[in-house]
Amino acid sequence: MLMLSRIGLAAIALLPVVAQAQDLASVYKDKEITFIVGSDPGGSFDPYARALASHMPKHIPGKPYIVVKFGGGQGGGIQSAIQLHNTANRDGLTMGMLQQTIVLNQVLQPQFAKYDAREWYWLGNMSAVRNMLALWHTAPATTIEGAKNVEVIIGATGKASPTFIVPDTMNKFLGTKFKMVMGYKGAADLNLAMMRGEIQGRGASWLSVQLALPQEIKDGRIKPIVFASITRDPSAPDVPTLAELMTDPLHKRAAEFLSAESDYGRSVLLPPGVPADRAKMMRAAFESTMKDQDFLAEANKLRIGIDPISGDVLARITKQIVETPAEVLDLVK
Repeated sequence: MLMLSRIGLAAIALLPVVAQAQDLASVYKDKEITFIVGSDPGGSFDPYARALASHMPKHIPGKPYIVVKFGGGQGGGIQSAIQLHNTANRDGLTMGMLQQTIVLNQVLQPQFAKYDAREWYWLGNMSAVRNMLALWHTAPATTIEGAKNVEVIIGATGKASPTFIVPDTMNKFLGTKFKMVMGYKGAADLNLAMMRGEIQGRGASWLSVQLALPQEIKDGRIKPIVFASITRDPSAPDVPTLAELMTDPLHKRAAEFLSAESDYGRSVLLPPGVPADRAKMMRAAFESTMKDQDFLAEANKLRIGIDPISGDVLARITKQIVETPAEVLDLVK
């Protein structure tokens, strides 16, 4: 009798969970989820969005379908951000992916950023796109300490690019002697210039090096010496972040601010005001997709890296950026 009572009580305890799952299934069954992407089609956001849209529905109760809609990448996808924040439905049937500078833009260009990223519900990040500085094996110095004593020529695309910002920040805050040569068109140009001996190192995303120069990495001919990101890169866990190198607290905050965009990479979010049960379910569905073997196989086929960061971490970084002290912003500017 006691055993039957315990079984009965356990069944009763499960009723709210079962009812909640049934309610969510009825909300999402055969429904269209609009996936607003703040970029143009054909770029690097495209394969991430389409791969997620293909595989995430099977992890959502009711198995809805996801339709990707590109909103343009101007201003870091700012119009898509404004749409998601101000006019998108709060029913859990709209989600978004914006460019990694969108939170920084809220702070640096508040006159245009009619949103507050702290109110978004982050599902997670498919992959960080970590910027870095790497040196070629024939450079006169191949370490940060060495670069404080001898000039090292670094290729850059322009002053607004991390290819310039990262070594320039190191020169100003750490005393390195990097000499930037600008005017290169992109990662392919920088790689060619480095292998020809025109430059002795280059920045931008580590992913661009991994895709283009895997053998050179394996052979030790190119090595990252710093990552401009909040978290270290799993493929090079011994390489410090820019902020870790700073001893002055103000410099550290400035480095964190400049580095933060890397960790947004290919992040997915819900607009503010989505009911809590739907938001939590969508986050769980996203996290399950990141472990889905079919999704991972497609990502591998598309040659897009999957290195998830949790929604909780993104929320913490967002709060930190938006609430950056004025003295740090002045230093950054």
